[in-house]
Amino acid sequence: MIELFYSPTPNGRKISIMLEEIKFDYKITKIDLSKGDQFSSDFRKISPFSKIPAIIDHKNKINLFQSGAILIYLADFGAHSPWNLNKILESCAF
Repeated sequence: MIELFYSPTPNGRKISIMLEEIKFDYKITKIDLSKGDQFSSDFRKISPFSKIPAIIDHKNKINLFQSGAILIYLADFGAHSPWNLNKILESCAF
């Protein structure tokens, strides 16, 4: 299961749309930006720059943040994915 840390922003919506399109089981944990939830120490363990969206893939024990990186990761779960996820993640690592 994917846990999506979400706020209703364009970047947050991108991930929820993708999860729906690939029909992946997920749950939403809302992050209230107006209350500063993104600056909590627990959330910073998942998203070190305090940005949404972020996900935890509990099955594969992977945390990801930044919408582009999350979309690439989720695309690998889609039917007939032409990508090699490990090579993509290696090239995106900093």
